[in-house]
Amino acid sequence: MIGLSLGAVKLDLKSIFIRGLLGVTSLAFMTINASAETKVAKDPVSVDLKTYLISVGKDGNQTAKLVSNVKPNDVIEYRATYTNNTLGEIKNLSATLPIPTETQFLGKSKPENAKATTDGINFSPMPLKKKEGNQLVDIPLQDYRALRWTIAVLPAGKSITVSAQIQVRSEKAETK
Repeated sequence: MIGLSLGAVKLDLKSIFIRGLLGVTSLAFMTINASAETKVAKDPVSVDLKTYLISVGKDGNQTAKLVSNVKPNDVIEYRATYTNNTLGEIKNLSATLPIPTETQFLGKSKPENAKATTDGINFSPMPLKKKEGNQLVDIPLQDYRALRWTIAVLPAGKSITVSAQIQVRSEKAETK
């Protein structure tokens, strides 16, 4: 389980991710009920989320260490690997990576062609803009709630990983 501990509050980041994923994407995953006599089929697309703690060495190079807990001010990288479990290619796959409210997007993502949203519905190329008076201004990264990539073709049996660097906010997390 991937958790975020802030004082007495412990948040399950994997469930936050899954709640966010279900809230901001239209991907439908097939559910198969299987008994002991039936063969279990995989979902057409599986998603594996991992959290890495990002640190910078004396040489200025970043290193990433797989972690299950993070603390305030940690810089982490979410990596979501989407795998095509079918025998055919999947076209126009929407790969979505939610950004929990307890964190702030740092503007680094791979692949770099991600679109972002502040509401989980309307995705636009980054940087996001809003109109203030007669001017368009950048929306602060702290307001981004999810990133989305459109994968033109994901071949049978292949995977693609999308990632985003975020920082755990220092203020206490709110529970809902």
